[in-house]
Amino acid sequence: MRASKIDRLVKMVNQISLNMSSNGPADEVAMQVAEHLEKFWSPPMKDLVSDYADDETVGFASISHKAIIQLAVMQKAK
Repeated sequence: MRASKIDRLVKMVNQISLNMSSNGPADEVAMQVAEHLEKFWSPPMKDLVSDYADDETVGFASISHKAIIQLAVMQKAK
């Protein structure tokens, strides 16, 4: 069975978070991940993951979930 778009994006965010996890405290890393997503992801990708910011069942790792919440805040500020 093929993974849905959100499943693939969650996996990607979790991988980015894991790769950046040695950069400092969790809150700092979450902000770095959010900034990375804001800078490099397409608007539809950012919109889709931001729609799941309040969904704790989608599979985001802890740092990833914090990053998506930050990304959603960034998206609303625009």
